[in-house]
Amino acid sequence: MNKLKADGWPAFIKPNRLTLAYFSGTGCTKMVCECFAKQFAEHGISSRIIDIADHDPMEAGQADLLMIFSPVYAFRLVSIVEEWVEKLPSVPDASAVVISVSAGGEISPNTACRVRTKRLLKSKGYAVIYEKMIVMPLNLVYKDEKLNRALIAVLPARVKQIVSDILSGHIQLSRPKLRDRLFAAAGKAGHSGARSFGASISASSECNSCGICARDCPQKNISMFDGIPKFGNSCIACLKCIYACPKYAISPGKAKFAIIKDGFDLKKMSEMPPLEPGELDYGAYNKFIWKGVIDYLDPPEKPAGLLK
Repeated sequence: MNKLKADGWPAFIKPNRLTLAYFSGTGCTKMVCECFAKQFAEHGISSRIIDIADHDPMEAGQADLLMIFSPVYAFRLVSIVEEWVEKLPSVPDASAVVISVSAGGEISPNTACRVRTKRLLKSKGYAVIYEKMIVMPLNLVYKDEKLNRALIAVLPARVKQIVSDILSGHIQLSRPKLRDRLFAAAGKAGHSGARSFGASISASSECNSCGICARDCPQKNISMFDGIPKFGNSCIACLKCIYACPKYAISPGKAKFAIIKDGFDLKKMSEMPPLEPGELDYGAYNKFIWKGVIDYLDPPEKPAGLLK
């Protein structure tokens, strides 16, 4: 898919081998990735889906088009994704797409979140042809049921447009703000801070020793001792252990305020009824704080029958 035109950009060739590689802590990025696979399938293109947490990058295989899906942590893609891409083997004549997932949208300070990963992909021989932010429900601080339902409901339409862009050969690359590049560079310290956050996590007496947290930790940062989970210092703050605990027994010693008390269950959100026309009122949201989300949900071409 990486045949170059005279202007240096890849000429469009329909991919025969498509790999979708994702990392997901609480399920949002996985849902996005699976939605892309479904949309590509409707165009007769099958996808190989890779969970970055469980897959050796050296065994990623050759693909005409590699798509990377990652949540945004500390103004850049999560460290496990950047490290995985850095270990990919070099490839000839392949293209790549980078899809970031956040609750804030494509606004400052997140506009440079994909820069590091794009640079790594280019160093491996990939031509990065498209990048985009997908907005999904916020898994910190609090839940807004209507907003979450709106974001989940609009996901297929947003993915459908991106897939159409990719298959039509449309090039989509952003120009991050300089200050956001600085935020992204500083975000490396945020990745380091996640280790401290993880080391502060502990299990309460409600723990039933099921071991789900240890089994599913993408960093293998949790070990069971005498039926009690113990947390190491390689955490990436994905929150999977906290929200997947059936007894709500796991909590951090730091930033407790950020954890949603009654949990974060994306599956349950997805099963809620769709919004009725006009049910989501933008006037109820601070236009400065929620600008990225509103711009995502309310583009010039509104999805019919969903939003005011």
